[in-house]
Amino acid sequence: MRNVLSRLANAHPLKQALAGVAVLLVAAAAFEGWGLLTRSSPKHHVAKPVAVATPTESPTPSPSDLPAPTQTAVPVPVSSTVATAQGQLIVARTAPNAKAKVVQSISPHNLIGQDTPFLVVGSQPGWLQVQLPVRPNGTTGWVSADQVATSTVGDYLLATLSTYRLDHYRDGKLVDSFPIGIGVPATPTPTGTFYIWAIQDAPGPPYDPVILALSAFSPTLTNWPLGGIVGVHGWQDPSVEGKQISNGCLRMHPGDVSKLEKDLPLGTPIQIVN
Repeated sequence: MRNVLSRLANAHPLKQALAGVAVLLVAAAAFEGWGLLTRSSPKHHVAKPVAVATPTESPTPSPSDLPAPTQTAVPVPVSSTVATAQGQLIVARTAPNAKAKVVQSISPHNLIGQDTPFLVVGSQPGWLQVQLPVRPNGTTGWVSADQVATSTVGDYLLATLSTYRLDHYRDGKLVDSFPIGIGVPATPTPTGTFYIWAIQDAPGPPYDPVILALSAFSPTLTNWPLGGIVGVHGWQDPSVEGKQISNGCLRMHPGDVSKLEKDLPLGTPIQIVN
């Protein structure tokens, strides 16, 4: 069956309504009108497995041959920990206790069949506190460590809306910077810390060559299919760069997003600031 990641912020929600469970990643698509997931297989980006570790942070000097990094009061982490589902339903609870109230039960696969990732934000013996890809933005829950595999991610994305700029860091150092288009005032790009929940290559125009679906949801488009997931994606018309132009997604030049997503693992954190 064809998997369809359709509709991020530009397609009317009634035009491409996706039916059935096979409509994977439509959530992300539901935000910008993606025509994602045609017949191509999802791209599997895997982080290096490691034991769970507390993320460390350090100053971020910028290489002389690259643009200066975005100024922010939030330190850029050298690495982050990602938890990945291992084929079973993930039950997130309000506390690190098997009897605690359930916050949400999450499918072990995202909507295009990739193993569901979670950004780890805390830990207790036998438990991990993770950010969940659900509304409201920033929702967290505790999952049993035996439900997931952990890995470390050195990549980190920082999007600054006021300067229409996306910075890519690796191991705490600036790798590259790209111009972006952002949401219009009526459908703004949400701010906060999120992560890459799914990656789909070659979704078709105008979204080529790749869409990075985030764990973020539109603050205003609550009536879109699957809640209006926000993404970072290519856009055929480069004139969108440096403008408020989308329904909340971050639009990029096709060549830039292709360069950005190369080797990015699922679970890569992205901080969006004003």
